[in-house]
Amino acid sequence: MQHIDTGKKYNFIHIDKHYDTLTSNLKPWVNSLPTNFKDLTIEEYYNLKYQRGQEEFPVIRWDNYIPIFNSLYGDIISDYIFYTHGCGTSGIESLDKVQEWPILSMFENLESQINENEDKTILNLDIDFFYANQDDKYFQLFSDESIEILFNQIQNCLLITNKIEVMSVALSPECCGGWSNSLKIYNKLAKFLKIDTI
Repeated sequence: MQHIDTGKKYNFIHIDKHYDTLTSNLKPWVNSLPTNFKDLTIEEYYNLKYQRGQEEFPVIRWDNYIPIFNSLYGDIISDYIFYTHGCGTSGIESLDKVQEWPILSMFENLESQINENEDKTILNLDIDFFYANQDDKYFQLFSDESIEILFNQIQNCLLITNKIEVMSVALSPECCGGWSNSLKIYNKLAKFLKIDTI
């Protein structure tokens, strides 16, 4: 919210294992937000609470922030494009202008979806997208070569064509099999985006 202009339109692309579209308490979550929501620091944002019975709970969670954003600013989104594994509780039907794309098509289409859209893009990337697990053992889903192809496209859109206005990266070690898996992919991305590795 600190980097977008609410007078303009944006393309919103969500690349994640999960939908992050839980809506079970959407009204109390939205009603608990202060009027200066877009001016909050990251610490204030994470410390927002809402009352349920006698207890307080966080307003913003890893699985509900997209419907909250949509409730407040959905009119500035021209399209929601989702590349997910279909995991998590889906409230995707609460969003307008949603397109769910097959995962593999992302490697061929992402750059054109960003660069050929007349609006700039908000890109949300969760590292857990690159991992799956079976019997509590995590494994990388895509080859290093394919991940580098994807990160090269993101680099072009962010640093060369400047079509990505905002990019968030969630490390999600708990959904990747630990920090070593999460940071392996993040550090590969960091080199493409010319940001610090961890």
